[in-house]
Amino acid sequence: MAKGSVYLEPRENAKVELTIRRSRFIGHLRVAGSVEEAKKIIREISKEHSNATHNCWAYKVGVDFPQKHYSDGGEPSGTAGKPILGEIERANLTNAVIVVTRYYGGIKLGVKGLIEAYGQTAREAIKAAGVVRKVKGKEIMIEVPYDKQSLIYSQFKSMGIDDSNWEALYGEKVRLYGKIPDFLVEEVEELLSNYVGQGWVFSWSWVDGAY
Repeated sequence: MAKGSVYLEPRENAKVELTIRRSRFIGHLRVAGSVEEAKKIIREISKEHSNATHNCWAYKVGVDFPQKHYSDGGEPSGTAGKPILGEIERANLTNAVIVVTRYYGGIKLGVKGLIEAYGQTAREAIKAAGVVRKVKGKEIMIEVPYDKQSLIYSQFKSMGIDDSNWEALYGEKVRLYGKIPDFLVEEVEELLSNYVGQGWVFSWSWVDGAY
């Protein structure tokens, strides 16, 4: 597989809760497809826990040119947001936002203690969410005759694209929607152009919105 074609993001949203020296730490991890979505998530969680002592956060969004930012949420500089972002980067994740909410329990943790607590909470949230491997690529639509659907599936399977990649809509012809990894784009274009010439494919086009 071509270098740079694979990236990791959280498998699902997750929430964990830890008690560290009487302080309650809640780690919220969400999958975010854009900076705007990440900021919206941060606002929503901060509003939900508006009575908390601190809502600290970090996000990393994007694949080729990821955007990342963090906030200590009122904790001493470098003790909260940066450790949270550090865990996201240590897991090689992108498209992830983590908010760690703290309800102070009466015992001060100190700089080192805060760094460890926020890092641990973020790490546990990542562990709870799991990680999924994604492949950069483009979405495609292919129109084929009914009797050629199996042929198309078989051809793409030989290229490493499983049948489960496709969503089929049935009408006068079969319309297939799927995702093609970046490193196969040129090969697929050549293949489908040949298939159109042979009458095995009616038409095909790239769909707006790479993933």
